Amino acid sequence: MKKPIKRVATIHDLCGVGKAALTNIMPVLATLGVEVCPVPTMILTTHTGGFNIPKIVELKGYIDDAVKHYVDINIEFEGIFVGYLGSINNIDGTLKFLEKLKNDNTLVVFDPIFGDNGKYYCNFNESYSENLKKLIRYSKIITPNFTEACILAGEEILIEINEKELLHISRKLHYLGCEDVVITSVPLKDKNKIGTSIYSGKSDSIQMIIANKLEKSYPGTGDIFTSVLIGSYLKGKSLLNSVQDSCEFVERCIIESNKYDYPTKEGVLLESSLKYLNNVL
Repeated sequence: MKKPIKRVATIHDLCGVGKAALTNIMPVLATLGVEVCPVPTMILTTHTGGFNIPKIVELKGYIDDAVKHYVDINIEFEGIFVGYLGSINNIDGTLKFLEKLKNDNTLVVFDPIFGDNGKYYCNFNESYSENLKKLIRYSKIITPNFTEACILAGEEILIEINEKELLHISRKLHYLGCEDVVITSVPLKDKNKIGTSIYSGKSDSIQMIIANKLEKSYPGTGDIFTSVLIGSYLKGKSLLNSVQDSCEFVERCIIESNKYDYPTKEGVLLESSLKYLNNVL
């Protein structure tokens, strides 16, 4: 008998302190009634933003071992969430995971995670982003931020952008093999606003969600965003409605966290914000 809930393999890192990655993804998807099957790429004492240099254990070869075991025991996933990989070895392992465990009905969502604010994160470079492009052809939806979208599309990173230019970038990413492109943190002419664009490969069109830019920013909100998108989409919602759910929940998390004076590097107060997901259920 098949389980009554959907199962999502989540290829991502695991941080002990500082709400990010799997520590955000697992409770969000669980609250949305989705079983998370973590495939950790590495384990860190903290995330890498502001806690000095964390202790990192690289799980070299783990993804390959997971693929073999899951194939041997005939495990199937309704979704695969590809997030922070961190190395070329993990990119290669993830390619094998998708080749062996993705079927025609599997929702694959890829959040590339390698840069922001106009530049690469310090441990990544062009070679890494070029290798990430191999994963796009296996993905139904990709969710880069604006910086990552521009780099993957080979376009200049502008300080503001219009819908025509966003359509051009999204088409270039679509041509790499994915169906739909969701770009977060889109810079707009009004600096008090922030945009999220949704490109549909079927209609070749862009839709925009525009929100007020909030005073504080927290690590890990991108992981929350993509988790809500996956959970909503697996419940049968449209891509647009799923992205709306994601934007609204991330905003609620930030507003809830802003009520308290603590270091933003510790991430949002997810535990006290999960109740707002009742609107998605």
